[in-house]
Amino acid sequence: MQDAEQVRRRKWWSNRAVFTGSCWIALALAASAAQLVPPIASTLVAIAGFLVLMVGVHLSWLVFYERDPDGPSS
Repeated sequence: MQDAEQVRRRKWWSNRAVFTGSCWIALALAASAAQLVPPIASTLVAIAGFLVLMVGVHLSWLVFYERDPDGPSS
């Protein structure tokens, strides 16, 4: 079973990763729309942002689904 401090820490990291990944994707989209960087650079930043966002989703999945079972399975 996870203690409250561990859950709080995982939720914090999850929120931070999702926010950071979303910001990277938005930054890549804005830079691409304004044609400030070559297309490959904005694509790589967007892919990195998506991967960071997925790490956040994975961490949140662990927070909500890695708990003790509520009872016997049906």
